[in-house]
Amino acid sequence: MQQKQPLKDVRDALNLTEDHGVLVSSEGVGDQAIGEPKVLITMGSDSDLPLMMKAVNTLCNEFGIPCLVQINSVHRDLRAAIQHIEHLPASIQVIIACAGGAAHLPGNIADLRADLPVIGVPRDLGALKGIDALLSMVQMPEGAPVAVMAIGDAGAVNAAIHAAKEVAIGDPTIRERLQAYAEKRKGKVKRQNETLEQKLRNERPS
Repeated sequence: MQQKQPLKDVRDALNLTEDHGVLVSSEGVGDQAIGEPKVLITMGSDSDLPLMMKAVNTLCNEFGIPCLVQINSVHRDLRAAIQHIEHLPASIQVIIACAGGAAHLPGNIADLRADLPVIGVPRDLGALKGIDALLSMVQMPEGAPVAVMAIGDAGAVNAAIHAAKEVAIGDPTIRERLQAYAEKRKGKVKRQNETLEQKLRNERPS
């Protein structure tokens, strides 16, 4: 049985530092993760993590795409955020950024990394329930685009699917997994139709 590499060896092999964030793959987190990260998932606070775990789990479990997860706050530590985003591993192909409220994070990243697609996930937060974050991301000026997903859970999952499609441009295996994911969703509809008659009978008054 092959011995697991210590985390330091994994990081050295991938040229990762602590500043790059936490590596996650279908095999596990940190020293249990395997593979080069293709997607960065970043957020302004760990309070965003439950939402963004939907993106992490979709990428890793559905498509087998390793990712880095990192917290970057442009309001609390702008210099560190700039340093992190400007020095990402060369393997990163897409960035997913979650933010609520004024939601400056995705737009700032889009400006800093003109070479990478940035996907924004607005968080349902505060008095406006994510509408402010959505509008902030959508209304980015010409030249610094952010591909904006829906507010909340659906947005996090769709961000992962959109990122997988970006990675799939150069990876036939990911293209196949995207097709398999689509077929699985079709299968769910088929199964619902198969049980529909019985459900209708149950709902009808006797």
